[in-house]
Amino acid sequence: MLGGILILFLTGVIAFSIIDTLKKRHPFVNVSFLRNLFFYHTALAFVYYLYALFNPSDSNFYYEKVTNDFRGDTWASFYGTSTTFIEFIGYPFIKYLGFSYEASMALFAFFGFIGYLYLYLFIRENIKFNHRFLGYDLLALIFFLPNVHFWSSSFGKGSVIFMGIALFFYGISHIRGRWISVAIGAFIIYHVRPHIMLVMLASSGIGFVFTNKGISVPLRMTFLFCVTAAFFFIYRDVFTMVGVDEQEFVTQGIDLSHRATELAKATSGVDITNYSLPMQLFTFLYRPLFVDAPGVLGLIVSFENVFYLLITFQLINAKGLQFLIRGNFLVKTAFFSFLTVSIALAQVSGNLGLAIRQKSQVMLLFMFVVIAFLDQKKMAAYKQAQRQRLRRTPNTAAEENLADRPMPT
Repeated sequence: MLGGILILFLTGVIAFSIIDTLKKRHPFVNVSFLRNLFFYHTALAFVYYLYALFNPSDSNFYYEKVTNDFRGDTWASFYGTSTTFIEFIGYPFIKYLGFSYEASMALFAFFGFIGYLYLYLFIRENIKFNHRFLGYDLLALIFFLPNVHFWSSSFGKGSVIFMGIALFFYGISHIRGRWISVAIGAFIIYHVRPHIMLVMLASSGIGFVFTNKGISVPLRMTFLFCVTAAFFFIYRDVFTMVGVDEQEFVTQGIDLSHRATELAKATSGVDITNYSLPMQLFTFLYRPLFVDAPGVLGLIVSFENVFYLLITFQLINAKGLQFLIRGNFLVKTAFFSFLTVSIALAQVSGNLGLAIRQKSQVMLLFMFVVIAFLDQKKMAAYKQAQRQRLRRTPNTAAEENLADRPMPT
């Protein structure tokens, strides 16, 4: 326990130092917001730790495998994708630095917080206005939802892949100067969940192809070449991992319903094998909804799901569809990544508990799309108000105070 407290303190110092550094590079950074977010994330990490003491948790198994040399007596023997990569990351801290289980949990909680930092940067530098929902700051509501914090604050895949996704999108936001961030993020995502990296590569490729805003032709061609090369490098590994034959994929596509059937046998399972794809997707994204909530955690997530539904309704209209079609490459990449990853995971998440955990990886991408849509609407209204001001006398225009001004950058 003492080791965990020490690592928590050290990672807190590092986190605050990173926040201060980011403030110097990005003036829009709200230092107090991010510091409060760190304390909130740490509190949820402690809640997860208590949860893991009384419930089966992958974090315990990861730690035991490393301490017991489950895969071999060298660090290299733990290298691989999926579960083994999490053990590979933890190995030097546990074996060489003597980290306890609590210290390992604190370290991986820090990884999850790094994900929040870079996702915050990605969203804030691409959003110009403040937005409110039911009188509350929408960005704060989204970033303080407990489910994502809970599942990204432990020794496991959730914290690491969340960090990888955040680094990836932060990088492609300004890819010329952040290609290292893109490479690191892609490396992490591939090693944690190769199939997620596969669909994200396809999504980012689609996003770059079907947009002309803000992307030069040489940069677009370079990025697409890298995406194509990476796609052909990893697709065989993905098929092997999910148990799909390459020839079978060409003729039939990927059918993961057998995995959903196995997972649905759990106490929190929902048999989705007979569901249509839209129903599978809805189950993955918006259930449980109180009546089918598995336990206390499910009830808490039900409140979040109602929030997600209400936010989704903001985008379901003709203007929202036009926005998805005409939006820039970041909007398209975030939306296609959200949609394709959700479809892929929905087919294997017959267990509601697994769905609750896995959807936290991509829901914030969809929230970015919704906020970007609301931002565009406010920008249109702002420009219209400016045009109206110019038609009036200078004195009258100078006295006006517009309610919705862009956030300072």
